[in-house]
Amino acid sequence: MSRVRVIVLIVFCTVLGGVSFSGRSAVQAHEDTGSGRKNVASQNVGSDGGISSPQPDVVPQIAECTNLLFDADFSEGGVPEEWIPLHGTQWAVVEGVLQGRPSTNEFQQKRVAAGNASHSGKTPSSRLLVPVDDCVMLFQFKLTDGLSGAHFGFNDGSFKTGTGHVCRFIVSTRKGQSLVKDRNVTVDGDKDETLVTDSFNMKADAWYWMMLEIVGNEMVAQVSGGPILRANNPRFNIPKDQINLPTRGGGVVLYDNVRIWNAVRKK
Repeated sequence: MSRVRVIVLIVFCTVLGGVSFSGRSAVQAHEDTGSGRKNVASQNVGSDGGISSPQPDVVPQIAECTNLLFDADFSEGGVPEEWIPLHGTQWAVVEGVLQGRPSTNEFQQKRVAAGNASHSGKTPSSRLLVPVDDCVMLFQFKLTDGLSGAHFGFNDGSFKTGTGHVCRFIVSTRKGQSLVKDRNVTVDGDKDETLVTDSFNMKADAWYWMMLEIVGNEMVAQVSGGPILRANNPRFNIPKDQINLPTRGGGVVLYDNVRIWNAVRKK
């Protein structure tokens, strides 16, 4: 990656941090409320067709990017070594985008027979091994071939090596969106908690930009044309060693132009 491109990406993330788009408003929750007020957003969103748009339409709300940690546009080479397939699911770079497919029927049958149906790979799932703390993640994605939803979250190891899932942004073609605080597996009685929701549904078979920001106790999530979801919780404010990317409903997920930065709070 050229030095010029790195500078351009950082300038985009820093300079445009204060820009807001008309028709997009914030849906906010704090750790003592659990859910935020609903917001009506335009449904004229998503880039239809097979070509992803190179120009992001989401911008940082709370963060300023510092150093670029990960950058993949899938124009050259194969699946990045940091991108780890889970549960036998099949990943490949096809026509300049990363494509995730379910595991084979044979693999699924073996997992089910072994009593592990929940991790049989019926829907594409992966993990991105990029350690972050305060950060910004920007990327494009598409849900297709019947895929109905996806989770985009951060982990602190696993239930064996750390505190497990930390938080996630859930999107769907029919069940709206939500920001979730995941339970700390090392704390007795801790539970998953949905902090904020919105009724915005994505279109199937359309490209969307997504941006996730975490700075301290605050997380912000947004997709093209949708509301900006915000939540505060102390659970967010820990080092996170990986990004968890499961999907729902069976089908195919596509990714493009994936970038991750370290970040500081916007002044």
